[in-house]
Amino acid sequence: MSDKLPLVSVIVPVYNVERYIEQCARSIFEQTYPNLEITFINDCSTDRSIEILKRAITCYQIRRTQTHIIDLKSNSGSTIARNTGIRNCNGDYIICIDSDDYIESCMVEQLVTIAFGGNYDIVSSSFFINDNGKEKQINISNSQDFFCLNSIAIDTLHFSLWNKIIKKSILDRIPEIPNANCWDDLAITSRAIALAQSAMTTNVPFYHYRINTNAGSLTSQAHEKRLHDQLIVARFVEEWFIKNKLDAKYAQFLRNMKFSAKIKFLRGRNRDFAAWKRTFPETNNGILCYRHIPLHYRLLFFMADILPARLCQYISDKISKK
Repeated sequence: MSDKLPLVSVIVPVYNVERYIEQCARSIFEQTYPNLEITFINDCSTDRSIEILKRAITCYQIRRTQTHIIDLKSNSGSTIARNTGIRNCNGDYIICIDSDDYIESCMVEQLVTIAFGGNYDIVSSSFFINDNGKEKQINISNSQDFFCLNSIAIDTLHFSLWNKIIKKSILDRIPEIPNANCWDDLAITSRAIALAQSAMTTNVPFYHYRINTNAGSLTSQAHEKRLHDQLIVARFVEEWFIKNKLDAKYAQFLRNMKFSAKIKFLRGRNRDFAAWKRTFPETNNGILCYRHIPLHYRLLFFMADILPARLCQYISDKISKK
């Protein structure tokens, strides 16, 4: 029976998540959907993550032959780990899961049923946010609004890969992103949405997303690294949209993305007004119209645009020293 079902590849990068990997792995092994290809990418974990994972695999006879562990030669980050998994998988559909999270046992079956039954390129579901044991359900909007790139708030969980099933044929048309571990999800999902002929959402939550996990997790990034990565991704994604002649159709998305990428120049203690001004200056027109950004930030950005950078820097430094 399983041979007649679409093959679903589940990809899980693993790095130092010994507290969570067993729950994550078991939630995958206990899926009600039979035809799985499960790939864990060991990004050179230094704790007991892989030992715990291997022990969990032995408890599931049916999943043993479906499960593979790819060992990277050096710690490369979540982006390269995920790229490796996507490049080596054979599924008709792909689901990417973070190794410190876990999923409901019916997630794959429900998503692939919707995707295959309606011939959808992407299906996205609602999810739970787990904040130190306290869970909150996050409901997604209807499909038309959810997949409208030009109106999506950029720096949010909206672009996450982990609550989506995507056709492998779509991902095969998307070049691998640079080694940037922040906004790597956005770089993939934005282009997948742009290429998708059809997409669907379900308001049933299947995914449990953890925040405030250990500092060594894949999603933990310093302020400067996040800024660096977001600028790399913004330039990379814009170039791809231009190359594929999709930049005019998604001009508002690209503008929002580029402006959001440079925001961190003006956040934190070490604000750099000169760098903010010279980075994507074309996005500064109509700052007050960026509705997805809180008003007090829009006012700050507006003043930073109209006043000389040196004056802004002087005022900011004076305030920071108080």
